[in-house]
Amino acid sequence: MTAEILTMQNRGTSSADLHGILRKQAIIRSKQRGLSLSELATASIIEETRLSGILTGEADGVTLRELAGLSLALDVPLTALLSES
Repeated sequence: MTAEILTMQNRGTSSADLHGILRKQAIIRSKQRGLSLSELATASIIEETRLSGILTGEADGVTLRELAGLSLALDVPLTALLSES
């Protein structure tokens, strides 16, 4: 997981780009599952205001715990949240 992130950064993908990809994928996948912000926050164990900041791009950075929480809540591998495809 960390190796994939480092590999993406070595290929020229900035942390801002990764954050944008994460936001897009999390929003798409939560809509596919019919999850509200509140439901996603509960399932990912991320405070709702913090999750809102992550999904709107207002939050500074995302922790590994938050990435893992979103991955588990959305039932997708972490790599799927960090990939544009």
